[in-house]
Amino acid sequence: MSFLKSMLQDGVDGSLSSRRVITFLAFVLCGIAFVANLFWGYKVETYMFEGMIYLAMAGLGVTVAEKFSPRSLTPSNPIQPTYYQPINRPMGTPLPKTEEKLI
Repeated sequence: MSFLKSMLQDGVDGSLSSRRVITFLAFVLCGIAFVANLFWGYKVETYMFEGMIYLAMAGLGVTVAEKFSPRSLTPSNPIQPTYYQPINRPMGTPLPKTEEKLI
């Protein structure tokens, strides 16, 4: 059980990876469909079987590719808002005058 849990964990923080869980489930369902077709004669539609195979192959490919991608030590937050930084000056101080350049 611990092997299965460690196989499905994310490499960054140790939580379960939804991509790995879905890939593993697609693989298991393809195996069940194969065995059911081979031994008990159940007919599985070709488009459903191929769809699950494509899902399993894509998930496996992405999981393998993430092993070779470089990891940054500090996580970056691309959606970080920039806040207005007020200028420290006493209240009532007039704003500095700016002159417009004549063309």
